[in-house]
Amino acid sequence: MKCQLQNNKKVLLLLFLLFFLSGCSSLKTLDQKLGETFFNEKTSEIKNEKKIEKKEELNSKNLDLEVKKKIDNWLKENNLNKYGDPEGTYYIGGTPLFNEKTGESMERFEYIFKKIPDILEKIK
Repeated sequence: MKCQLQNNKKVLLLLFLLFFLSGCSSLKTLDQKLGETFFNEKTSEIKNEKKIEKKEELNSKNLDLEVKKKIDNWLKENNLNKYGDPEGTYYIGGTPLFNEKTGESMERFEYIFKKIPDILEKIK
């Protein structure tokens, strides 16, 4: 019985390959759809990688003092505190940079980039 199942699988595989290689239009369509799906997935992966790279560019470690000063000036001009929140905002624990629930902290400019992602465009 086991041998017969293996033979049936081989026959089905052979038929599938013959059908595929025959140039059947429905398989060509299927192949095109699979290609489009694969291409779209690759394209979205590339876009996601670029977003990640862009986020890495917005790392406060990469900012020079001049850009930091421009950001601080823009925040003051727009009546925002040093974290990019409205003046007079109070924070539990005294700062929004530390999450008491998770114990994680972040740098001030990372917080600002999350809050105002296009700030570098705004300060130009």
